[in-house]
Amino acid sequence: MKKQVVVILIEGVILLSLILGYLFFKENQTKNPSYEDIATEVVYQAPVEMEPASENITVEEETLHASLTCVGDIMMHSWQINRGYDAATDTFDYMESFTYVEDYLNEADFTFGNLETTLAGRYNGANSDVHGYADYPMFNSPEVLADNLKELGFDFLATANNHSLDSWEDGVYATLDYLDSVGIPHVGTARSQEEKDKLCIMDVNGITFGFSCYTYGTNGLPVPSDAPYCVNSLYNYDDAAINEMCENVRRLDEAGVDVVMPIIHFGTEYRVPPDDWQKMCVDRLFEAGADVIIGGHPHVVEAMEVRELTNPDGSKRTGYVIYSMGNFISSQRYENGVMKDIGIILDMEFEKQGDHTYITAWRFAPVYVYWKDDVIGLVPVVEAYENRDQYSFLTEGDWGRIEDSYQKTIETLNSISQMDYEVVDYEYSFPVYSEIDPK
Repeated sequence: MKKQVVVILIEGVILLSLILGYLFFKENQTKNPSYEDIATEVVYQAPVEMEPASENITVEEETLHASLTCVGDIMMHSWQINRGYDAATDTFDYMESFTYVEDYLNEADFTFGNLETTLAGRYNGANSDVHGYADYPMFNSPEVLADNLKELGFDFLATANNHSLDSWEDGVYATLDYLDSVGIPHVGTARSQEEKDKLCIMDVNGITFGFSCYTYGTNGLPVPSDAPYCVNSLYNYDDAAINEMCENVRRLDEAGVDVVMPIIHFGTEYRVPPDDWQKMCVDRLFEAGADVIIGGHPHVVEAMEVRELTNPDGSKRTGYVIYSMGNFISSQRYENGVMKDIGIILDMEFEKQGDHTYITAWRFAPVYVYWKDDVIGLVPVVEAYENRDQYSFLTEGDWGRIEDSYQKTIETLNSISQMDYEVVDYEYSFPVYSEIDPK
């Protein structure tokens, strides 16, 4: 009996072993790779004697590109308001003013300028003398101006200047509300302390630009004590206010943006050489970390400057400034040698590779404001100068101004840095290629 049990047990063990062996074989057959799999694995396996593949392969970093266009003071006097008014429909439109410079504005990836008027709404300004809107000294312009700027390709507007409070505190807020409604971001005025304190950073094709905007003052109109955030004012160059402006620039720099670009409304009206206040503010802004400084207010073109700077750690960087862009569109005219009818369009190009951002183009196109019975508009000076037959509507007086500005604008721009330049595509082009302060 015991023998039979032993035999049965042995046979059972043998049978169980056969079954387990078969199952083991099937399992391994399922998991083992095919020949093709083995070959693939061998191809991608680095030989033991070689360095790791990752140290032998150079991966090119993607190069990013961004082009920016900037214009000066955008103003709207009664002569412009009247010419854009259609009595039959009781509407306004100003697109015709920009016919000859439109291509200069919409070619860039990002276009911006200084809105030197309020958009408080019809009959909501300091007065309503011009079809319900207001002229100098307290501007309130037809809101359609913002629609026109959007159609022209403007992506951003600076709103802190000496006319920010022309329609009082409510006009500040109404202006921002309307810009929001047409989709134009802004900096320089605010509806709350939270909005003022928020860093203004724009991403253009993967390159980040940090903007701030301050004005020297507001024409004696007091910034409301219960709403000090509504206008970024320097209170006529008060030291504490300048420190605040510089701290805003430091915050942008420390946030790691690629290009820090403060916009500042400062200087002396109709004076061509930068004054001492401008020089001081520029020095302070560069010290705080600014890379490119955009200036306005004098209503005439002032010098540009390319400056070699030294960081606190001893490293070098290059700073760029234009002290005044002059007027872009306005009704101010040439008078006693003061070129209030001339402004500039500034084109800048940037590229970024890894953590390194470079400015690769620095170009200026002067523009001239002409007057006709039905429009006050702009023409590009260099293009008109070199293609007179295409601008036959201009008068001899206009041509005298264009010829004068063709010579004097570049002399003014180049009066500090005195750099070599050439005329390329109707712009004064300064060959630059320098790294913006490494972050």
